Amino acid sequence: MHDLSTTLAAVATAPGRGGIGCLRISGPGAYAIAVGLVSAPSPLDLPGDGRPRFSTFLDEQGTAVDHGYLVAFSPERAYTGEPTVELWTHGSPPVLEALTRAALARGALPAGPGEFTYRALRRGRLDLARAEAVRDLIAARTTYQARVAFRQVEGALARRLAPLRTALIDLVAAGEAAIEFADEAETHLATGALARGLAEAAVSARALVDEARRGLIVRSGARVALSGVTSVGKSSVFNRLLGRDRAIVSPIAGTTRDTLEETFDLDGIPVTLIDTAGVRSAQDPVEAEGVRRAKEATGEADLVIRVLDAGRCLRDDERSALSAPAPDGSPRSIVVANKIDLERLAAPVEPWPGAIPISALTGFGLPALRQAIREALRGAGPLQDPVLTNDRHLAALEQTVAALDRAQGAIPLGDELVLEDLRGALQALGELTGEFQNDDLYDRIFSTFCIGK
Repeated sequence: MHDLSTTLAAVATAPGRGGIGCLRISGPGAYAIAVGLVSAPSPLDLPGDGRPRFSTFLDEQGTAVDHGYLVAFSPERAYTGEPTVELWTHGSPPVLEALTRAALARGALPAGPGEFTYRALRRGRLDLARAEAVRDLIAARTTYQARVAFRQVEGALARRLAPLRTALIDLVAAGEAAIEFADEAETHLATGALARGLAEAAVSARALVDEARRGLIVRSGARVALSGVTSVGKSSVFNRLLGRDRAIVSPIAGTTRDTLEETFDLDGIPVTLIDTAGVRSAQDPVEAEGVRRAKEATGEADLVIRVLDAGRCLRDDERSALSAPAPDGSPRSIVVANKIDLERLAAPVEPWPGAIPISALTGFGLPALRQAIREALRGAGPLQDPVLTNDRHLAALEQTVAALDRAQGAIPLGDELVLEDLRGALQALGELTGEFQNDDLYDRIFSTFCIGK
């Protein structure tokens, strides 16, 4: 990241042509540089009252290239927390390029990815979690993702962490007082108070870890694979969930030879649905490769929908697969009984206890299946908006839990060791909001932003 004493310039609108374009200039020299880029009937006194000024914009040679609005922000009103000027032009790439060159010729430096938001962080306008949320808001693929990211921009994550942070600070303060003023009776911790406080903090931290794991699904989406033997109707279920005919459906066994992926919006969660080849012993090398890819896709999915045929009894290989205990780390699964619409002469068959009855042909049971998918991905109960949504959040919280576990284990060894681990838990929690500065961490995070933000 550039030194904060420099002035940066970059196009802040998306690449390509558009109705509006924006060149952002931010830093100590922003006003002086901007004055040289406009032709105005009277001298500009920036930032002035902050209202847009209709202006003619000049290139590096002082030639007029466009007209539009100049908006100057005082540091307390600017996104970056420092003198900032934006030139709102027509969204012409040559015009924006010419104005950028002119700004650089007058002393600005080209902004790298995320540098304006980085400055907002360093100037105290945002904490780290809110800065990350700006990136997620820009990258949102659904309205729901955008809403979750916006809540984070508004500080929801810091508010969510506040009770645990306060509890840890209180424990550290009480422990330090008990050690520092051991001779003072009023500073002594009540018997078992430290252990109880640690236990309560650990419960809260683990709840946050669970929330972060669900939040990852909201931010990144989920991969859901359809699995089953041939001719159970996986492709029909695939098409029905997507709401359109995407996979070829045929009564001929083995029609699906390869995995097929499509994304749909499940109540705001981007779900990549994967149709797979029917699992069976295959002699044809092409079909065998399809079966191998099917098994690979189900192993890598976040959720597997195991499709059975409600029109017949279970095959031995199906029964064995459903009865076998799930290996550690394997994805969660939902069992559905498709073809419930078929008329049968015999009594109805129950393919598997708890299987969701559906008909891919008529749509029967699809709302229940969607609900089951949603609960498997996000948990049962009210679907509240998560505020912990990325891998960094989860890693920091897992470090917090590990430190609290160590602190609980250190209770018999003395308060000094407990306090050391408590401070570690507080430090890990502080990394979520950037309370403890880490330039390497900042560089990694802001390198994922787009230029101009």
